Amino acid sequence: MRRTLVLIATLAAALGTATRVMAAAPSLTLIPSSVKRGHTVLIKGSANGCPVGDAVTIISKAFVHTHDFAGFPAVFARVRYSGSFRVTTRIPATKRPDRYNVTARCGGGNLGVLKHLTVRA
Repeated sequence: MRRTLVLIATLAAALGTATRVMAAAPSLTLIPSSVKRGHTVLIKGSANGCPVGDAVTIISKAFVHTHDFAGFPAVFARVRYSGSFRVTTRIPATKRPDRYNVTARCGGGNLGVLKHLTVRA
């Protein structure tokens, strides 16, 4: 009986680890993905492998230059316990209408995600 319980506990732990790894795939979502300049965008996603409390750096020429990363405008979000992050940012009212790349990085590495934000007049 004890051997069976140990086996069940081991399998449950392994399955739980596999589920967490699969659920932690890096992601990036922009809501809305098309926005009028001067309006806000919700940026959320999953930061695979980044420790809780670390900063996720979200980079795009569509953002205001309050914060920069390597000369590009950036906004920052904190990694939550679940590995998720979320932040809102206002697109400058003077931003030229165009389609802008949005990427994210954490812990010194790129998350490997690319989304596009369309800024409208």
